[in-house]
Amino acid sequence: MIFCVICPPMARDDIHFRLRLPEDLKSKIEDAAAQNRRTMTSEIIVRLESTFSREDVPADVRGIIDEFVHQFITSLDKRRPV
Repeated sequence: MIFCVICPPMARDDIHFRLRLPEDLKSKIEDAAAQNRRTMTSEIIVRLESTFSREDVPADVRGIIDEFVHQFITSLDKRRPV
């Protein structure tokens, strides 16, 4: 099951706030945003929204999805140059 969310443009009345992130997480978000041709804000929003949409998925199915995603990301990380 793949979740696809198109992030709408930010409106002037959207809330603006500062967020502290560990440097390695910020780098991962920057990389993912670049790969997906999104801003960092859009990347974060898409990822957050996808976690909320998963709440409707039964727990056992979420476990299968989580394991698949973990294995997939691990395989990608192994291919990524250090």
